[in-house]
Amino acid sequence: MKKTLGVGLIGFGMIGKVHAYGYATLPYYAPDLDATGKIVAVATSNPESARRAQETIGCAWSTDDFRKLIASPEIDVVHVCSPNDRHLPALLAAIRANKHIYCEKPVVANAQEAKVLREELAKRGDDGKPLYRGTTATAFHMRGFTAIRRAKELIEAGKLGQIIQYRLGYYHSSMLSPTAPFRWKHEVGGGSILDLASHLLDLIDYLVGLPAELMAQSTTLCPTRLTRPLQQGETFDDVPTRPVMAEDSVTFLTRGLDVVAGAKTVPNLPTSRVFEHPANVGDEASERLPLAVADPSNPAAITGVIEATKLTHGAEDDLKLEINGTRGSLRFSLMNSHYLEFFDATAESGVNGGNSGWLNVACGGRYAKPESEFPSPKSATGWVRAHVASLATFYRSIADGRSYGADIEQALRIQDALDVVKRSAAARRWETL
Repeated sequence: MKKTLGVGLIGFGMIGKVHAYGYATLPYYAPDLDATGKIVAVATSNPESARRAQETIGCAWSTDDFRKLIASPEIDVVHVCSPNDRHLPALLAAIRANKHIYCEKPVVANAQEAKVLREELAKRGDDGKPLYRGTTATAFHMRGFTAIRRAKELIEAGKLGQIIQYRLGYYHSSMLSPTAPFRWKHEVGGGSILDLASHLLDLIDYLVGLPAELMAQSTTLCPTRLTRPLQQGETFDDVPTRPVMAEDSVTFLTRGLDVVAGAKTVPNLPTSRVFEHPANVGDEASERLPLAVADPSNPAAITGVIEATKLTHGAEDDLKLEINGTRGSLRFSLMNSHYLEFFDATAESGVNGGNSGWLNVACGGRYAKPESEFPSPKSATGWVRAHVASLATFYRSIADGRSYGADIEQALRIQDALDVVKRSAAARRWETL
């Protein structure tokens, strides 16, 4: 019999509405889950917005006190959808109450908060067992696209051979206009590093691994922002301003792989051609290949370029990914997310082209059970659909008592990397992860 858990939603801005939409549609997208949830209550910053959120969702009650929501025995699962710098108090309260947690990215706003959260999760009782026994997940929902999952399968199957280089970019246009007024994302807890680069670092960690070191630079286009929109006939001198505390754009170079957890390998697939230099394959070249040359001091080390910017004209919500290996390459675009592009370098070119060329893999809505192919495996895949897939993965984790997705421990790994990006951008030098 399917288990239905009581859900409490903290925050009902745009992303809170996306989470609520996920629950409204989850029975259609993933009917075979052994556990699911129903929103019982919602908490926002004031009683009126909480009441409106309750009406929109159709849940039983609302409050302007997230602690009351977390403490309620009706609540089994807590969703944290508040601004970045308000996550920590809710997370700590949910951990102490032993609730399951689904948190928006970035999980916290800085290294100090990450340290506090790690310490809370690590606490043990007199019997030596962890005090917190819930399941956690972070909404790194880009993992929810079938194309991204297929990319991981191809990499782990050895289809790309050794990874040589990668390029990832996330492009928005929201900070281009100097008249765009101040928002919470202009505070210290906002910015493109936490907002956009967090997704990119999680993606590269999921697919290949975090880099060993990086060097970043950032841009803040407007040093101040208006406190409200300009009215007709007004100039900048007519409206008060606030200093901008967060960056609009960041670009960083990466080198090597973080192999603290052990060097990754992939199958050395049979081929009649030589693709890897003998110096780069190690002692197990007959059966396995190192996923990449990990040592950043090695001239053959894996390198990357990562860019997260809100200063790109014509960009809606555009994420692009390209990974190049010794035996193949992958390309993905969020604006064409139905497909994953794969180039197999082992397919030889010949007269009239032979079998060489890019393959468009129609990944679409072809999800594995207990997720489903609703509404159709050939239906175009969208941004919200990936959020629903992320939520389904979370409930699969609860039902099976194990983590299938990006849990809070993974989010804290990304948080550490984000802090290195910030440190590098401020110092304008290479930093080690």
